Amino acid sequence: MNMEKKALFLILILAVLTISPGCIGGEEAESKETVPQFTVIADDGLEYGSESLLGTNYILHFSASWCNQCRPTMHAVTNHLDNEMYIVVSTDANDGDQEKLQDWHTQVNESEEESNVDAPFSMSVNLAEAFEINNTPTLILIGKDGTVIDRHIGPMVDTDEIEEFWSKAQ
Repeated sequence: MNMEKKALFLILILAVLTISPGCIGGEEAESKETVPQFTVIADDGLEYGSESLLGTNYILHFSASWCNQCRPTMHAVTNHLDNEMYIVVSTDANDGDQEKLQDWHTQVNESEEESNVDAPFSMSVNLAEAFEINNTPTLILIGKDGTVIDRHIGPMVDTDEIEEFWSKAQ
């Protein structure tokens, strides 16, 4: 084969690979992360878990009682989303007993006069490790099918940002 034919042949092969699904430039199959199995007992005395929450969109907010950046996020999200499922999960084992969770919840509510965080507070170091949480606040949006839709690291207080985050579950 002469050089011109070889060049034309290579161009044709590249064109076919670019157009073919599953090859260069084609559609990639989306791999969704499934929520790890979990169960937490919250400060309201109720049990929340990956099995019982199937069929519901929800947010797991990884936090800790010492996280000052988390409080404004808790207030903003719960005030904006009204009755949507929102669960605060401490990454600190020291927050684990019911009394400490309730005290933390009270402190969060007292930190802003015109706002109440009406969400269950819980603790699960294992769940934080399963999600590889390294920063608080971290919010993870879970879909009705039990898969992770989105992850947000850092404070979230802007209502447009909260709406955009939550709308990904709709």
